[in-house]
Amino acid sequence: VLISRYATDQKEALRAALRQRTKNAPVHKEVKVQLLGNTSTEKEESIAHDSRSAPRETDSATTIAAATAAAIATTAPLLKVQNDLEAKVNSVSALLHKLQETDRQLQLVAEQQTNMKTQQEKPHCHERVSELEKQINAFMVQRIQHLEKLEEQQMNIQ
Repeated sequence: VLISRYATDQKEALRAALRQRTKNAPVHKEVKVQLLGNTSTEKEESIAHDSRSAPRETDSATTIAAATAAAIATTAPLLKVQNDLEAKVNSVSALLHKLQETDRQLQLVAEQQTNMKTQQEKPHCHERVSELEKQINAFMVQRIQHLEKLEEQQMNIQ
């Protein structure tokens, strides 16, 4: 069982490890439980102990070995799933990083475009302001002339 950990910035190392693992794809093997030990001592111990305790020890050792083999066999798929999920999370985080970088670039482009528009609109705004000033001056002149006529009429009436 091979367990590896990679940081999110070690994308190339993760890819190399995944390529290596796919080349060495897991092969399902049947595990046969064998008790290891000094066979001569075991025989002497089995003779020394009563006949009831020796089978129990062998059965418990066999049970422990079988349970260990079963635990290893059941964790292998889980570890593969974990590795697959880690790979997917890393690829998603890489894509997210790319999206964030693209978003930043788009914001910069949008800011540049708005700056260019405001610079282009400034001369237009100045032209409009000067037109409005001319119109206001013309209205003021008309108003003053009208007020002068009214004053003249009042003077004639008095």
